[in-house]
Amino acid sequence: CVHITDIGVGYISTMLSLTALFLRWCSQVRDFGLQHLCSMRNLQVLSLAGCPLLTSSGLSSLIQLRHLQELELTNCPGASHELFDYLKEHLPRCLIIE
Repeated sequence: CVHITDIGVGYISTMLSLTALFLRWCSQVRDFGLQHLCSMRNLQVLSLAGCPLLTSSGLSSLIQLRHLQELELTNCPGASHELFDYLKEHLPRCLIIE
């Protein structure tokens, strides 16, 4: 995963029928890459565990993924308690794994 960048995530985001995406420990993915993911309306499972460059601001944009059923954010330094509360409020049907 160390070779996956925001550009690569941009290419992945063109796969609009994708329902699950695991980007665990992708050390080069930044908030800009998350913006691409927000267009993936069919995404149901997303793991961003261990992605060190993601910020609370970028992660908060994931509320656009209304069909998300599971979101894993373990070991994400940018994830705060306030972010988890925000995500739980805006994605009530989503299991958010802290």
